[in-house]
Amino acid sequence: MIHLASRFFQRKLRSLTIVSAAFVLILVIGAVTFQFRKNMAPCHLAKPVMAAAEMRPIGNAQMNTQSTGSREESTASSSGVSSGKEAPPAYQTMYPDLYAGELVPAAAPKEKTVYLTFDDGPSNLTIPLLNVLDTYHVKATFFVVGHTDRQSLKAMKEIVNRGHAIGVHSYTHQFEQIYASPASFLEDYAKMHDLIKSTTGVDTKIYRYAGGSVNDYNKNTARDIIAEMNRRGYVYYDWNVDSGDAEKGATAKSIYRNVISGVHRYSNSVVLLHNTKFKGNTLKVMAKIIKTLKNESYSFDVLGPSVDSSPYLFCKIP
Repeated sequence: MIHLASRFFQRKLRSLTIVSAAFVLILVIGAVTFQFRKNMAPCHLAKPVMAAAEMRPIGNAQMNTQSTGSREESTASSSGVSSGKEAPPAYQTMYPDLYAGELVPAAAPKEKTVYLTFDDGPSNLTIPLLNVLDTYHVKATFFVVGHTDRQSLKAMKEIVNRGHAIGVHSYTHQFEQIYASPASFLEDYAKMHDLIKSTTGVDTKIYRYAGGSVNDYNKNTARDIIAEMNRRGYVYYDWNVDSGDAEKGATAKSIYRNVISGVHRYSNSVVLLHNTKFKGNTLKVMAKIIKTLKNESYSFDVLGPSVDSSPYLFCKIP
């Protein structure tokens, strides 16, 4: 009898041990899953640090429903009138007309959409590139810099006249200068924004950070700059496919391989390419890239405020 009781209690003990182990395992799996989901959270959940209550996020864009009020508060602050609130940073009073206004809600594109984007132009290769795009009836997005010679201004006009999207990249493209502070960034941005508007008539709402939104030069200022640009309603785009055409030793073959293999990894892609006078290989391979992707049933479109930017943003804001 004692022997039977002992065996009974041993079985119970083993059962309890198994149940306890299973319970602990469930807790561990739950904790790991939570951490994984936290780490994989969408990039745009990094909230702006200023005026968050006044904005509704759309990707990384902000629907600034009180933009007029924000400007009035900034004006009151700069004139010494107290509103009973803590005074905003001085850079918020800069360029009171530099606001995107109300934006349309971000929309998800249809699958297999490719956004070709070209940085650092215009250049002597812009018109030839536009000719290639025209040949295949493809529209692209150009993030331009502050070239003011006659050829560049003509190319900038042609970008718009031929139905492509245009956005701010930077005026100077001098990283140390533009990322020194939010005020420095706004100064550069406003100058480029005005050049685009005066040259093409487009009051662009989109931009791309020089070097991307996270780089070695904006570690101390990225968060405040992004928050301020979000507050003003402008939409920025990084990328999820890098052509590698800015890398030393890039060839037409390597650019083609990087673009095609990169696009294949995503249902929709923003492709980083460049349009300086040194990017002859990029121009050389564009027709082949377009033909390949069209044969694989991809379509092409331009970026704009109605395109959800969140899938294409870098996550690790300093």
